[in-house]
Amino acid sequence: MNIEDYAKIGPQYYNGEMFPTLEKYIQLTEYKSILDCGCGDGKTIYAMKIRGFLDNKEVYAFDLSGSRVDIVKKIDQNINVFVDDVEVMSKVKDASIDFLISEQVIEHVTDPIKMLANIDRVVRKDGIIYLSTVFKKWYGWYFYRNKGKWVLDPTHLREYTKESELLSLIDKNKFEILENKKTLLLYPIIDVFVRILRIKNRLLSNNKFLNFLRKIKRPIFGYYYWEIVLIKK
Repeated sequence: MNIEDYAKIGPQYYNGEMFPTLEKYIQLTEYKSILDCGCGDGKTIYAMKIRGFLDNKEVYAFDLSGSRVDIVKKIDQNINVFVDDVEVMSKVKDASIDFLISEQVIEHVTDPIKMLANIDRVVRKDGIIYLSTVFKKWYGWYFYRNKGKWVLDPTHLREYTKESELLSLIDKNKFEILENKKTLLLYPIIDVFVRILRIKNRLLSNNKFLNFLRKIKRPIFGYYYWEIVLIKK
C-alpha cells in the first residue's frame, strides 16, 4: 500500500495517552535530545509535549509520509520534523540522540537489521532506546491479510511469534536490555468510529465525552504490545 494512502486510512488522534513504560524511562533518563523515528501523525510527540517532556530539549521526529510530517509540524514549531526512512536516517547525525523512540515501526520495515544498525549509529553512549512492536501468539487472529497471512495491520511485513526472532538481531555487545514486557492489546471501540467518520479535529484529549468512551476497550486476543527498552553500551 502507498505510504500516503495508508496515512489517510489510518489517522492518529491526540488523546494525550502514553504507554507507562515509555513515560517511566523518560522520567528516569537525563536527556538533552530526543528522536521519534516513524512518528506517524505525532500522537506520542503531542503526549510528551503536554507533559513538559520536550521543554528545553532538542526534539527530532520523522516519518516516511510527507503528509504526516506536515501534521506533526503543527504541534510545535520548535520540533525538527522531516521526511526520512528508519532504514537510512540520512538526516540524523551520528551519536546525536540521547533518547530514541520507535513505536510500532520495525514490523513495517523491509530490513530490520539496517534499522537497528542506524539506531546504533545515531544514539549516543548510555542513550536509551524505547522499541515497541507486535507480538502474536499462535492463536492470534485479525481480519486483515498480507501475503496470505492474517495480520493485525495490512502493512505489517512481519509479526513476531517468538522473542528470538527480534532479540537475536540485537547486538548484545552494543546494547543491554533494561526491560522486556508484553501487554495484551486493547483497542478503544470508539476509535473505529472516529476513523470511519474521518473527524478532522485530531485533538481528542479536550473532549470529555470521547475520553470517557475511549475507556471502553476490546482485547485483540492473541496479540500483545511488545516493549523493549535498551541502553547503548
